Amino acid sequence: MASHIPLVEEDRVIGLDGKPLAPLPVNAWAGLPFEVHPHMRKGEVAHRYNPHPLLLVRLRAHGRSRIRSGHSVFDLTLAPGQVDVFSTGFHMDHGWWDCTPGEVLAVELDPGHVHTALGEETDALDIATRLAVRDPVLEALCTCMRREVDSGCASGRLFAEGLSLSLLARLRECYGTGEARRPVGAGRKLSARQLQRAVAFIDANLGADLSLASLAREASMSTSTFAKLFKASVGATTHSFVLSRRLRRAEILLNGDASLSEIALAVGFASQSHFTETFRRRTGRTPSRARRQTDPTTPAIAPYLQV
Repeated sequence: MASHIPLVEEDRVIGLDGKPLAPLPVNAWAGLPFEVHPHMRKGEVAHRYNPHPLLLVRLRAHGRSRIRSGHSVFDLTLAPGQVDVFSTGFHMDHGWWDCTPGEVLAVELDPGHVHTALGEETDALDIATRLAVRDPVLEALCTCMRREVDSGCASGRLFAEGLSLSLLARLRECYGTGEARRPVGAGRKLSARQLQRAVAFIDANLGADLSLASLAREASMSTSTFAKLFKASVGATTHSFVLSRRLRRAEILLNGDASLSEIALAVGFASQSHFTETFRRRTGRTPSRARRQTDPTTPAIAPYLQV
């Protein structure tokens, strides 16, 4: 499958170099589209530019590269974990590289794709070009994105959206220019009424594949603003909060006769195995053991669930 990430070379639209190892997700991934490409060992290009902001994360590969753009020349030493952030319309007059085999994860920040995936407007995503820099946060976020897709997207829509919004926030904070760097909703929280409505909506839809977009619509705000204000209000990300509510509901259902697979589906897990592993990781015991040792006076889940 050819790349879906466009580059323009001498007035021709071409795809990103190489054949994607992991194409634009066509599974349950609900976050920003991304591709994983083999890092070509040697190459040379000229007169090309990217029509939208572009993020590349070097997963493996060591070597050297030189890029010339106008009067600027970038002599780069390449290493795993580095990121390349390209501003909209970055024009590469000439570039070459010589490196060991590896991979690169690419995220094209096309405003249309961002709006489709997250319901988020990106007119303010004005980022500066930075090449071959170390950014452990972006590296970790992209690694989580790939791991989630490789695992079949078991963590659901909220997790994918949360990763994607965190990636956008990191780019705005560290690579944005002008007004794009100003944090949205800093120091603010949801009102008591907004928080009550959000929690009620979550509790009424624990069995569904909840999304930040649906929660944001309930609060009449953008997804990124809702995510920030919700975290400021409860001390946890939306995904973590919903996950804990699901596990608390599961603890209650374990007092009844429903099977573990029925409970898993009822509280929004993709499978019994995913439910069991998540329950064990959060509480230190399996659902089966919890069922045998149920003590309704000792909740095992985080205290912020009492909102």
